[in-house]
Amino acid sequence: MYIPLYFKENNSYKKNKNIIVLFLLLSIIISHNQKNIKVCLCVIAKNENLYIKEFVEYYKNIGYNKIFIYDNNEQNGENFVDVIKDYIIIGFVEIIHFKNINSNSTPQLEAYKDCYYKNNKIFNWLSFFDVDEYLELNKKYKNVKYFLTDKKFKNCKNIKINWLFYFDKNKLYYENKTLQERIKVFKYDDPVNSHIKSIVRGGLSTNYWKEAKDPHTSLLNVTSCSSSGKIIEFDSPFNKPPDYTNAKLKHYCYKSFEEYCLKLKKGRADCNKNKGKEILYNTLKGLYVQIKNNSEKLKIFNRLFNDSTFINISL
Repeated sequence: MYIPLYFKENNSYKKNKNIIVLFLLLSIIISHNQKNIKVCLCVIAKNENLYIKEFVEYYKNIGYNKIFIYDNNEQNGENFVDVIKDYIIIGFVEIIHFKNINSNSTPQLEAYKDCYYKNNKIFNWLSFFDVDEYLELNKKYKNVKYFLTDKKFKNCKNIKINWLFYFDKNKLYYENKTLQERIKVFKYDDPVNSHIKSIVRGGLSTNYWKEAKDPHTSLLNVTSCSSSGKIIEFDSPFNKPPDYTNAKLKHYCYKSFEEYCLKLKKGRADCNKNKGKEILYNTLKGLYVQIKNNSEKLKIFNRLFNDSTFINISL
């Protein structure tokens, strides 16, 4: 149907008011569709009380409906209720106790699978991020729902968002500021930026998850897109070169040297315990070589790793 923008009256052209009304109606319909979709975030977390409130508030502010936190803390360790109780009470956050799981499993992947199995019929889209990963959208999107209802993702089942690695290796200790305030250094050409994390459409067959390889390759054999809507490989944990057209995942992996060491010490959730110990040992060996001539960093290193749990790396 064609509706003219202008019409002729008494030898002059006047704007057709009907088309203005039509545009208003279309904008109301689009806004209604965006408000109607439900978006959640699945995350596994351990020893994150310093950062979890900022993380929760950030995702609430960009339009998420709910966050499922898989609590991987030690039995007598931190308690998320101590810092985000208000968000739990209002139902924005749900805590799933995920402690003492099988040592041969990959905790992060198991948490992701469980979250999708239980919630994929409730939510239109499910995101799978970590506490140090912040989704930043192109400014043309009012919130995450405007992004996900963009027509370019109409046929996409899995939107893969590239990392953008944020770090400041000159900082030694934690500072009581938000991550956005503390760390503004990033590196576009860092090879780790090719890693992706996923936002997955709800309602898909859970069979897709059975052969998932790792947390960066959540779904197999479904149509996958980059943030620009371009179709990309479905079975790869990478997208090269990174596509930051409409979204990026700001990855605050290295906040300060002390915090980085504490992150290493708490172990890995993206592999089983034996593999995690092997990776930790090799990482610590390499780290020691890098910092052995830096007295301040060496002091922190020896304080955090000088116990019976760890091999004396300096020998």
